Amino acid sequence: IAASTNASSGYFITVNGATLISGANTITAIGSSNTISSVGSEQFGLRMSASGGNGAVTSPYAASGFAFDTGSFPDQLASDADGDDVTTTYSLRYLGNISGTTEAGSYSSTLTYIITAGF
Repeated sequence: IAASTNASSGYFITVNGATLISGANTITAIGSSNTISSVGSEQFGLRMSASGGNGAVTSPYAASGFAFDTGSFPDQLASDADGDDVTTTYSLRYLGNISGTTEAGSYSSTLTYIITAGF
């Protein structure tokens, strides 16, 4: 995601959507704490990094673990308060782990990313 604005109060990026779903079955969303990958546990999450510009990733998505807080959606991922029209490039990584009791299926999720200018 490449973002920039000349809006006086910059911008912020949010995500909205759901965890991985296959019919009535779900993969557990990691939640609001930055958490490391745990092979053998159900986990779905994301993390983000920023390069260039003045934008910054918002906690808990900024660390080396993963988070996915569906309870507070839309959830803020990043922001830039400068409004200096300099582009920041954000990279996203996703985590999907299953446990030995995870139901078989074709899991998917639809996530919507929104960049909103601050005026």
